[in-house]
Amino acid sequence: MTPLLLQQHLDKQYTIAVPLLKDNMTNYLVIEYKGEAYQQFIALIKHLFHTTGITQYHIYRGRDREKIQVFIPVVPMALQEAEERLSLITERLKSRLSKRWKTLPTTLLPEAYNIVTLPYEKY
Repeated sequence: MTPLLLQQHLDKQYTIAVPLLKDNMTNYLVIEYKGEAYQQFIALIKHLFHTTGITQYHIYRGRDREKIQVFIPVVPMALQEAEERLSLITERLKSRLSKRWKTLPTTLLPEAYNIVTLPYEKY
């Protein structure tokens, strides 16, 4: 990653994606939402994290304003454990919002496809 390449990404000339897994381990849990109710999603995710004790997270805007990316840093963990934690979050979100998000990493994809595009701005 060079400063020029990052700037080209931020200028939306290129879209850069990075892998979430290395040797079946991850440092981040990611939730990506795309939909018109993105402001409701942000409020809900903040409330959910507050009530479940998740204090370390970052919310970013994707390529367009309706795409929200939530990054949760974690100590390096195995893919299976990451997916289990994300499924708990998904179950809580489902009770309040129609499912318009995806979580990564996931065992449904090969390691090479567990990638996330770099965000464009902090929300």
